[in-house]
Amino acid sequence: MLGRIPTSSSTAPPSAQSAPNSAAEPAAATAQRRRRGAVAAILTLAVITGFVAMMATWVRRQALDTGNWTNTSSRLLADPPIQRAIGAYLVNALFTNVDVTGELRNSLPTQLSGLAGPAAAGLRGLADRSAPELLARPRVQDAWRLANRNAHGQLIRILNGGGATVSTANGQVVLNLHSLVDQLASTLGVQGQVAAARAKLTPATRAKLRGAANQRLGVTLPPAAGQIVLMRADQLKTAQDVANAIKNLSILFTALSFGLFALAIWLARGWRRIALRSTGWCFFGLGVFVLLVRRVAGDSIVDALVRNESVRPAAHDAWTIGTSLLRAIALAFVIYGLVIVVAAWLAGSTRPALSARQALAPSLRDHPVRVYGAAALAYLLVIAWGPTPAFRHLIPVLIIAALLALGIELLRRQAAREFPDAHPGDGMDHLRAWVGRHRGGGLALKG
Repeated sequence: MLGRIPTSSSTAPPSAQSAPNSAAEPAAATAQRRRRGAVAAILTLAVITGFVAMMATWVRRQALDTGNWTNTSSRLLADPPIQRAIGAYLVNALFTNVDVTGELRNSLPTQLSGLAGPAAAGLRGLADRSAPELLARPRVQDAWRLANRNAHGQLIRILNGGGATVSTANGQVVLNLHSLVDQLASTLGVQGQVAAARAKLTPATRAKLRGAANQRLGVTLPPAAGQIVLMRADQLKTAQDVANAIKNLSILFTALSFGLFALAIWLARGWRRIALRSTGWCFFGLGVFVLLVRRVAGDSIVDALVRNESVRPAAHDAWTIGTSLLRAIALAFVIYGLVIVVAAWLAGSTRPALSARQALAPSLRDHPVRVYGAAALAYLLVIAWGPTPAFRHLIPVLIIAALLALGIELLRRQAAREFPDAHPGDGMDHLRAWVGRHRGGGLALKG
């Protein structure tokens, strides 16, 4: 009788056993689709914030970095079409504001006054040829570079709160002439005499001097004599708010974009390599899109603003030079995207990727120090080359180095799991065998 007692497993029909599995499979598929949709949405948002971050970073580095501003302004003046355009503008301004013909007529004898017009035309032609040559001289270029560096550096000091010579106390930009006098005295070597004279000027003495100036000259000197207000509170606040907004946008959206890319890869459990490859293509697409925007926007802006055909070459060169840093940022994204795509492919399941990992497995397993040393040497060469702006700053260099080391370690572990007994030359042997089989199949089909 006991042998006839059926168990629940033996009596359950096949349909009843598979019912839980069949119910779980649609739920798992639905969850997977939702996860893929969430990852796609996050990648889309990362691309949008990445575009904003690229534009804000370009504006910050171009407008708020003294070194970049100086280099760009120097390249602008060194460009021949721009030199010709500026030279023509200066000559036109000179001959518009000065009656050269009249001045020559007054200077020439009466019998030669009729030559004033041709002489003025000849002088203008000579000035048109000489002005670009003057702008191209090394002394003029150096003076222009130094003037831009000093002016931009002083502007950044003002936006950051001022300094000894220019202060922003009480919401105003104030030029302190006392500091300028000290700098001039130091240059002339008489700073000791100036300091001694200033020490004798007590508050009572300063009050007497102001009173004497009022009596003799009829001029009332304010207590803050020697200080000139350059910018009022509202103007200063607007400039500082714009500068701070640019800085914050650049930092915030850059961190947000990279964080969203990392979140998308982390959520893609089971297919992270595909998400990593998608991230690489997003980087690549972002760079290409910004390059296209730069090209199309440059043509549209120049065509809309410049009506004179003779000035358009200089305007196009000015746009090209002014947005060269944006081009460098976009090219960096293109390069980084391709590197990420190649890394994702190398970790994939295609036959070439498997052969590559099998060929690298012995070296990764038996000689890790050599592998890391070769990678470090190659990375140092890339830093010396500096193909992107990131390789000229310490923090990005360290971040890229950490990611490179992490990628090598992950590849080393993956190759060790897949090919624990691999020997040098195995990968090439398998690749040759695969190529031979395909060639043989092709010949058989032809026969």
